[in-house]
Parts: sequence; structure tokens; C-alpha cells
Amino acid sequence: MTEVDKPDLTSVLNHVSVLETEKQALQDSLKRQNERLERLTQSKRDEMKTQLDTMITEWLKDIDVSNEEVKTEFMTGMERIVKDTKDDSGVWQVMCCASNAHRRNVMQLQKVQEEYNELKNKVEGGTFRNEEARLGKRRQMEEEPTRGSGNIWDEFESYMKSGGLNSFIPEPGVVKELRKEWAPVTL
Repeated sequence: MTEVDKPDLTSVLNHVSVLETEKQALQDSLKRQNERLERLTQSKRDEMKTQLDTMITEWLKDIDVSNEEVKTEFMTGMERIVKDTKDDSGVWQVMCCASNAHRRNVMQLQKVQEEYNELKNKVEGGTFRNEEARLGKRRQMEEEPTRGSGNIWDEFESYMKSGGLNSFIPEPGVVKELRKEWAPVTL
């Protein structure tokens, strides 16, 4: 019976040896994955810290708060979020969006101010100060042509007889009939 037990014991020892090798391989893999995760987390943490230092801190400086402790407490909370790398936090996302919107609005306001100052300079002493400066060498507007006798049908008749619209010349009786039909109504 002892000979039968020996192969079983050898088999069990071989199996334990294989399991230990697999365990060591899995532990090595887990260690590599954790190191990679830590590098990625550190990279994300650095990115979040940069955002905190540039966007959110600048935005916070522009906000008027009566109590400076509130700003300090807020920054402490934001630094805790960065430390824990909670970029999926709703607070973090809202603060990033708010500070980004604030930065965009400030840039747009600066652009509008620059455009305003430029136009103000043109009006006060630049290109809009008088008519000659505005027009320059461009030609002056020609006077509006004067209208004819005031009767549109006479103008239409003279236009048609002068060669307008394919040189149509109506028969003499047609024009008189049109004038009778379209004579103004007098009350």
C-alpha cells in the first residue's frame, strides 16, 4: 500500500508546484498592472493638478467672496479630489466646466473691449471723423434720377415706345383703352 501512496503523493506535489508557479506568475502580472495603474493614476493626478492650478485657481481669484475662509476650504476640498484622482466626480467636472466657461467669457469680453476701443478711435479722430475721411477716393453718390410726369401709365408708354422690353410698340387704340379702364376713381 505504501507503493500506491507514493505515486499519489508525487502527483500532488507536482500539482502543488504547478499551482505555486501559476500563483507567482499571477502575482507578477498583478504587480505590473498595479504599477501601470499607479503611473496612469499619477499622470491623471498631475493633469488634474495642472487644471486646478491654472483654470480653477484663476477662476476662484476672480470671484468675490466675503469670507476668504470659504475659498480656502473650497481649495482644500478640490485638492483632496485631485489627491484621490476622482476625475469622475460631479463636483470636479462642474468646476472644470465653470472655470472654462469663465475663461472663455473673459476672453470674449476682452475681444469686445478691443473692438470697441478700435471703433471709438476711428470715430473720435480716425477714419469716421468726417465724410471725406469715410469715403476717401470713392465716388460720391449720384443724385437720384427724377421721376417723369407722375403718371405711371405715361411713363410705361414712353418706356415701351423707346425700345424697352423688345421694342414693343402698341397699337394707338390699345393705350387709350387702357387709360380709360385704369382711370382713377373720383368720389
